[in-house]
Amino acid sequence: MSFQLTLINLVIRWQVKRRFRKNPDIQLLRPMMAQMEPRMSKLPSGIAVEELGLAGVATEKISAPETRQDKAFLYIHGGGFVAGSPRTHRPLTWRLAKDIGVPVYAIDYRLAPEHPYPAGLDDCVTAYKGLLDKGIAAKSILVGGDSAGGNLTLALALRLKAEGLPLPAALICLSPATDMTGSGESRHSNAEADSMFVEEMMDSLMPVYCPGADERDPFISPLFGDVSGFPPTLFQVGEREMLRDDSTRMAAALKSAGVETAIEVWPKVWHVWQLNADMLPEAREAIAHIVRFAKQHLS
Repeated sequence: MSFQLTLINLVIRWQVKRRFRKNPDIQLLRPMMAQMEPRMSKLPSGIAVEELGLAGVATEKISAPETRQDKAFLYIHGGGFVAGSPRTHRPLTWRLAKDIGVPVYAIDYRLAPEHPYPAGLDDCVTAYKGLLDKGIAAKSILVGGDSAGGNLTLALALRLKAEGLPLPAALICLSPATDMTGSGESRHSNAEADSMFVEEMMDSLMPVYCPGADERDPFISPLFGDVSGFPPTLFQVGEREMLRDDSTRMAAALKSAGVETAIEVWPKVWHVWQLNADMLPEAREAIAHIVRFAKQHLS
């Protein structure tokens, strides 16, 4: 365990968890992540950013020198369905573009509560179809996301399957929220150990994201979907996260359906620690694992 991990963990508990203890409302993520954006959006020289639309969905295309334009990584950012943007996730997305060697298309999907379910998921489906319309074959597309974006990654695959569209080459899910019923044991057992969230905050999500919806709807809780025929899928999650079991149970469901599945449960890290790659060795190591998985399934 690095010194940086210990220090950043303490900072996160002070800056994030302390605020959620006082006000356990998912919508606090919006001002928090907006405050992060100027620092997180910085890019190194040689990384190009292009603002474009994928079939009308606002998208940030990140490329590095010599990236393959006939392949793509569709990235879906997290933020509890209410916050975040492609800019808040650049410490991760620029590294994926550079190290995998393909452009990352980070979509700026519509957020709740202004645009509740299924608006964000619809945008993911539209953007994926936009990549296909650009002539990029499904077998040359990766889809991934973190937290809420991991949920949308899996829900997107379910929607593509339901609509008879070709599935991507692989899925990459970082601490995804897969079970909106909150039935995973870690939601309770890790409530204190989790560096960011408090248990009560989870109750504020459904009324904002999908008011009145069935929590077991597979497009809302992919854990309850038919995942047979899914592409190879990688999960990364922290051992101490409240959402740990959302990954472990989802991975088990995929394996039971015969899907090639890899799951990594990392000790002592927090929710989506990969975003701290500018400072954290464990984040850069996790990204190296993602890159290896991605290259293996794009080859």
